[in-house]
Amino acid sequence: MMDSPDCTNPKLERPAADGLSVGDAMVANPKTMPADGTVADLRAMFANPHVRTALLVDGLEFAGVVHRDAVTADAADETPARELADRDVPTTSPATPLADAWRLLDERGESRLVVIDPDGRTLSGLLCMTGDRTGFCQS
Repeated sequence: MMDSPDCTNPKLERPAADGLSVGDAMVANPKTMPADGTVADLRAMFANPHVRTALLVDGLEFAGVVHRDAVTADAADETPARELADRDVPTTSPATPLADAWRLLDERGESRLVVIDPDGRTLSGLLCMTGDRTGFCQS
């Protein structure tokens, strides 16, 4: 969940992405947080300035996304993280052609796409566009 234009992880640039799938370019083991975590846990995660999105999981199942700006100063530390989670986010599968995912991200002006297994529940990874939008940051 890097936000820097200069990805510190390996980067897959657009020309090299031709013919690949989302599964080839996604971060396969993104940082996650248990869905029963708290706002205090979110604050600790967001203490790292490179983390801009918290992926909540219930076991292996995707439970929602909390964006950094959703954790306001007045949110009580003991508030369940799940209360701040957005569950209605665009998702894709690992088999989706990378060109299709790129188009969706461009159309929506987004830089992250949650990747869900074909079962529709299990978190598979996170597709992370670099800050300069010229490629994807990989794990």
